[in-house]
Amino acid sequence: MELKEGVMLGGLKLEMRKALVGAEKLWKAFGQVLTVTSGLDSTHSAGSLHYYGYALDLRTRYFTTDEAKRVAYELQMKLGDSYNVVLHTTHIHVEYDAILRT
Repeated sequence: MELKEGVMLGGLKLEMRKALVGAEKLWKAFGQVLTVTSGLDSTHSAGSLHYYGYALDLRTRYFTTDEAKRVAYELQMKLGDSYNVVLHTTHIHVEYDAILRT
């Protein structure tokens, strides 16, 4: 796993470890090295779970559009309903959103 320069993972919640481990295995299966592009850093929308340690952004630029869709789908299936996996143009956003339901 690699971190984009400036990415901060200090304070990342334990629930996100499952996302990192799952994503790392999945990226490897697709012949890529997982790169985290945002953790508890950068600017996000108000109320973003990034600020609370419950969200990550993962690089996808080396995947084709179809591969990125498949990776996002497989990651969602691997993580289950407690997580939300969203494919954006430049990255996959992963958040532990079960925290919002408690």
